[in-house]
Amino acid sequence: MTAHTAPSEKPLGSCPAVPLLPSHYLTITVIMGLMGAFYWAIRGTGGYGGGQGALLAGLGWGTLWYLFSCLDGTSRQRPYGSARMIAAITFGIGLGGMTGYGVYIAWLQGKFYLNHPEGVRDVAAWTGYAMLFVCGLHWGGIAGAFMAWVAPRTPLGLNGWLARIGAGIVGAVIAGTIVRLFPQLFLPFYNEGIYQVEANETCIRAVGSIQNIASHVGLFLGFLVFEVVRRDWRAVGMMTLVALGFATAFTVGGIWQTYQGSELQLDWWKYWEMSIGLGGGLSIGLAFYLFNKPESGTTQPVTRKERIWGAAFPVWLVGSLTMMNAYKGFIELHKIDGGGTMRVVVSLIILAPMTVLFVWLIRNADKDSGPLPLPLWVCGLMQVIIIICGYLVSVHIPFHLWSSTLLIMYTFYITTSLIMFLLMLRCRATCGVDSAR
Repeated sequence: MTAHTAPSEKPLGSCPAVPLLPSHYLTITVIMGLMGAFYWAIRGTGGYGGGQGALLAGLGWGTLWYLFSCLDGTSRQRPYGSARMIAAITFGIGLGGMTGYGVYIAWLQGKFYLNHPEGVRDVAAWTGYAMLFVCGLHWGGIAGAFMAWVAPRTPLGLNGWLARIGAGIVGAVIAGTIVRLFPQLFLPFYNEGIYQVEANETCIRAVGSIQNIASHVGLFLGFLVFEVVRRDWRAVGMMTLVALGFATAFTVGGIWQTYQGSELQLDWWKYWEMSIGLGGGLSIGLAFYLFNKPESGTTQPVTRKERIWGAAFPVWLVGSLTMMNAYKGFIELHKIDGGGTMRVVVSLIILAPMTVLFVWLIRNADKDSGPLPLPLWVCGLMQVIIIICGYLVSVHIPFHLWSSTLLIMYTFYITTSLIMFLLMLRCRATCGVDSAR
């Protein structure tokens, strides 16, 4: 990697420019996991869901990653310290939201529905866990690919990028073709012809879901094979770690779904989602530790593209969507008539300051001044927005056992993360004073 001259970067706050200790990386990993549990629980809340809910989680993790990269003033020496990681994590996680997996939850309980809730049959529970593993594999894998592309060992030109994208497309086509040619390998009771009956809507939904998931898995595997062929082992490690982290969290967390219908009336689906966010966040935090340590003798330049497309654009777009979806979820939760004109007015009220922020960030990019492509207070602002929006769509009045329990857990995740972060800053300040002596 070629060395560049860049403006001097200051550590976060009053922290001295001393390297992060192993304990600091452990703290970062735990915070990624705890906040991930909150992000993912909100991802599936009313107003969100699907790709837009995943974008919320991605923006949360992305801004945390960038914030931690800048903690000791070495973000430009870190392979993945670029603000492009905000876009990579945000849109990588968001892409996974294009697949659905709800149909497999009943399989975890040993139930196979022809047309839910009718036509139930017994099915092996492992089929549900297997499908959740595959779903988590592509969700984390594609996000890991986007993350890995930020710092390739050998940068690619146009032909290289075409080959990389082509490898993913070929993988998607192959995987999709296999599922379509041999559906009996993936769908229970397929040879009985139940999937061809129009009345069996749940079966038909399972067919579409598996075909969709297969294409995403193939896309990830195509990207992975490309990096293996070019022997970029750091990229392979990043992709594999995040993929397996999410796959494991999806699968193990599925145990919560087996408690559906128990006497204890809790939102077991949310517990599963929190497990996914916890496991996925821990894998992202571990990737930070393994692949994002400073490398001496290298300094990445700050570019205009990084400022705009890596940082300003995802902050503006996903930050705005997060607030607009929170409004939608809030009025749905409390059964308020806030659609039509009112929803347009609220959207404009949200877009106005976010667009001002976007324009301000672009003007800063045009000036090309300062060592950081994104002011760190913007990362903090995004965390505050996500947290407030999360509570807006979660506070159910009157309170019930299930909702009160979730709010307590959300508060625990956020408060514990904040305390750990502040203790880490204090520890670093103390370490700096001791080292100076």
